[in-house]
Amino acid sequence: MQKVILITGSTDGIGLEAARSLYTQGHHILLHGRNDTKLKASAKALSELPGDGRVECYLADLSRMAEVEKLSEEIVAKHEQLDVVINNSGIFRTTDTFTNEGLDIRFAVNTFAPYLLTERLLPLLGPTARVINLASATQSPVDLEALAGRTRIPDQLNA
Repeated sequence: MQKVILITGSTDGIGLEAARSLYTQGHHILLHGRNDTKLKASAKALSELPGDGRVECYLADLSRMAEVEKLSEEIVAKHEQLDVVINNSGIFRTTDTFTNEGLDIRFAVNTFAPYLLTERLLPLLGPTARVINLASATQSPVDLEALAGRTRIPDQLNA
């Protein structure tokens, strides 16, 4: 039975490998990425694989909550149900540590975006749907002052 599966951060790494595997099993994959060129290349690579899967592309920068809202609206407009949401997008090392909204970019992408996206997609998730949240073992403990935007977390470039 074909499932409709959203995978954020699916243009490389674990996200792309999961998309490849699920696509070849015949599932309908909603690819997400923040780079249009990589997103199109990933979709093309999937479409060339054997199997009966389907693929759709969604472009959004999950460090911007307005784009998370827009992404959820686009998915809700096109789909009546989702079977699986895989929140895979994440960021660890960056030179630009704050978003335009004043949030630490790692909190925005790794915590706020998956929460907001999942919340907005809840109407599409039936009783057997699954939400899978991936996280890095290298993530630091939560700093409440950084979460509130009152202090900065080191950029981790030298970690």
